[in-house]
Amino acid sequence: MSSSFRLRFAFIAVALAGLAGVNAGQQISEDRDLKELDLTPWNCLNRPGGSGKSPETVERNRLKNRWVADLSGLAVKSFDIAGLLKHIADFDALTKGKRRKDLSFDEKRRLDILEAPIVSVTGYLVLAYAGPPETTNCAAVDFHDWHLEVFEQPVDHPPQPGDPTPLICEITPRTQNAIYHEGIRIQELAAFFRRPDVTYESTGHKAQKVRLTGYLLWDDEHNDNTKDVGTTIRSIARNRYHNPWRATAWEIHPVIKLERLDGAVPHVGSTASPAATAPESTPVQIPSPEAISPVLTATPLRYVTILRATKLKIPYGETVLPRGMRLPFISQDEQSVTVEYLGQRYVIPRASTDLR
Repeated sequence: MSSSFRLRFAFIAVALAGLAGVNAGQQISEDRDLKELDLTPWNCLNRPGGSGKSPETVERNRLKNRWVADLSGLAVKSFDIAGLLKHIADFDALTKGKRRKDLSFDEKRRLDILEAPIVSVTGYLVLAYAGPPETTNCAAVDFHDWHLEVFEQPVDHPPQPGDPTPLICEITPRTQNAIYHEGIRIQELAAFFRRPDVTYESTGHKAQKVRLTGYLLWDDEHNDNTKDVGTTIRSIARNRYHNPWRATAWEIHPVIKLERLDGAVPHVGSTASPAATAPESTPVQIPSPEAISPVLTATPLRYVTILRATKLKIPYGETVLPRGMRLPFISQDEQSVTVEYLGQRYVIPRASTDLR
């Protein structure tokens, strides 16, 4: 190979690497706010495990892909950020550096109990941005999560060294429409917005105090307690993300309700797209019965309460449904009840529940 050819080859390689970097940067959605989503063309709609390959990734994705639940009559425990961190502190102390596959039976049982209920957390929404393609959403760019960085106190700048780390909360494609229809717009709540090129822009107002309601999730992919998790931001990486990124591996994910606490009235429908303002009689393509969620049906979601601890075989082992856990009701007969747990349906003894 001649020296001139090698030179040309090296130049082309560098150019292609540069183009690859540009293309990689373009893989983040250009969305700037919540909008009406038509989920029917999404190839991940009927795949709650997403495109995950390992058992623990599939389990985690099923949790992230839980649908909106009916909150009426549901007693939701509310925390501030400090209270939430205290709530999960004992579990975190036992599982430093661990992943789901590393947990003992007792640790897994404790995790199931922590991840089952819907909770609320209050704080200030400082930063919001569209998330990158993930296995949770089958690597889709347009059907992405929204990352919300929630802080105990408002700040007048994007996250920087010396600041405390935030709690990460995420709206998913399965919960976005319900939040959008309530008139919530993240540009009106967050003080800063992160563009696809990971630069920041001000939204023109202070961080708003909000209440986020949803499922607690242990995102063990970030449970390293070194790079991602910490109490104070130490540095800004070359990709402009702050490190550590978060106060805990725990998230509110999915967020199923987002409320502003300053008394302002959401502008329901004022910026809705034509799809969002279409008459209720407009025909909609409905997915298969196994994929239908509470948000897509007119029937209120019914819950079953577990009255005695019940063993349950799950795809990756065995767990125990603790007394007091509430699970979505699917059907029943004289001896058994079908419930939904972690995105799948299971048959349990009717005598173990409050159904009579």
